[in-house]
Amino acid sequence: MSDRFGFMQPSHLLNERNDERIKKQIQNFSLLYGEVMPESLIEEVKRLRRLMHSFQIDRQRITQDDPRNWDVLQLLKWIVKWALVESLPNLTISLRICLTICVSVASCERSFSKLKLIKTYLRSTMSQTRLSNLAILSIEREVAEEMDTEQIIHDFSVMKVRKM
Repeated sequence: MSDRFGFMQPSHLLNERNDERIKKQIQNFSLLYGEVMPESLIEEVKRLRRLMHSFQIDRQRITQDDPRNWDVLQLLKWIVKWALVESLPNLTISLRICLTICVSVASCERSFSKLKLIKTYLRSTMSQTRLSNLAILSIEREVAEEMDTEQIIHDFSVMKVRKM
């Protein structure tokens, strides 16, 4: 996994001494995932370095938060927060690919076992969309428990109110 996505770690991306290694890894990555153009991605990495360098200079006055210690998700969140998705499209796509590919089969197996629990014999007539939505709610249980269901119901009822 680190052979394929290792170059996306902020500690590697922001280190200029890794340029040749990053270029080689980007070439290999673009062969596997055709959505990414290698020349553009290499240029975007350079652009990201300049942006991060100016970010570090600004942040040193406020806090000691070092972007080289971030993980891939924090880097993607930073890109989205500062509206850099359009100026770094290939890098954004690459980071999203990295974050969505399963590292192990355990998460996939958990999803199928949840589906088996949800779709029992008595519920075999439910539609595919309802089954998918129930599966997502079951898999992402922690997030679902944090939601305020009363507020969601209220918002839904306000949206669906019919005028007489």
